Amino acid sequence: MRRRQKAALLLATVGLAAGVAACGSDDDQSTSSSASATTASTTQTADSAPEWLTEARATAEEAMQLPDTIPTADLGSFEPKQGELVYHVACNLAIEGCSKIANAIEDGVKGIGNRFEKCDGGTTADQINQCFTNAINAKPAAIVVNGIDAQVAGAGYDAAKKAGIPIVGTFTGNPEGVEGVVTEVAGDACAEQGRIIGDYVVAETEGKANVLWVGTKTFTCNQQRQQGFMDALAKCDTCEVDTLEFAVDAVQSRLPQQLQAELQSKPDLNFIVGTFDSAALAATDAIRQAGKADKIKVAGFDADAPNLELIRQGDIQVADITTGSVEPGWAAADAAARASAGEDVPAIYPTSIMLITKDNIDEIGETFVGATDFETQFKELWGSQ
Repeated sequence: MRRRQKAALLLATVGLAAGVAACGSDDDQSTSSSASATTASTTQTADSAPEWLTEARATAEEAMQLPDTIPTADLGSFEPKQGELVYHVACNLAIEGCSKIANAIEDGVKGIGNRFEKCDGGTTADQINQCFTNAINAKPAAIVVNGIDAQVAGAGYDAAKKAGIPIVGTFTGNPEGVEGVVTEVAGDACAEQGRIIGDYVVAETEGKANVLWVGTKTFTCNQQRQQGFMDALAKCDTCEVDTLEFAVDAVQSRLPQQLQAELQSKPDLNFIVGTFDSAALAATDAIRQAGKADKIKVAGFDADAPNLELIRQGDIQVADITTGSVEPGWAAADAAARASAGEDVPAIYPTSIMLITKDNIDEIGETFVGATDFETQFKELWGSQ
């Protein structure tokens, strides 16, 4: 049975965050702020749980179901053009998340029967701008941009529009209405992931969460995840949430010390949530060093291999969430092909989302790549299966 998707930015993965971070405005400073969750409705259900707790449990349970149908199936089949060039402007390919998406886009593009080229946006605005120049000079049928928003690369977006080349965004964090962008793959996935993790934390603590959100404002996706998380926690009138802001380029250097300081100053914490898995991994290390492994749980985003291994072992980290490491790339290839063929495409291109815990991790294998047999499902849409 197909699990209902609640709707599928900038970037979701560690890789995506770090890719844009080097081009963004984040600095070395990190700050900490605190806020208590606001009061919400406490309508009682049959089991005497507040309505918001019942809803949080239901959201988490639904998100843990392995999806078996790609959301793209709702768009129907079409006849893609073949032999065309799709050019990928990638976020920093040294980052695992960026390289995974790039490889997935390539596989999807070639699965349709088209040609693929890519350029590594690296860590500077100059590299990103050069990639857009290379893309436009190649005269592709479409440009697929991953993890780089129009605020960072406005000149490149404008140049592509002037050249009449449609742009497909993936995890860019662009708002709707950016000229030249025909669709955003997983355009609202970051906010949705944040809400789901928030509901999971509320459910896991039975509405008694005392949680530290470890985030960065460098990146639109990270901001959206934080806002979604805060929206979920705001419904819990017995939860407390603090925030720790860090610089993306200081995950290994400064963040560990920041976390240790938070652990010392907040002895009642029972959950830490990292805005991507490198931050979550740093949190697990800090908790272990502080001797609080039996008191504080961790959740993260993007389902990186080391984090999933911790979940399998029941070692501090208990949850992770992801759109899948491969399906979004195939969705981007599908979107580029539809745009090139003159097909209508939605402003937001949905992808699967899955919440991973020890209860369901054995279902996904090594990692969650997407809906069951998603490659065959895409090929069926293209008439090649």
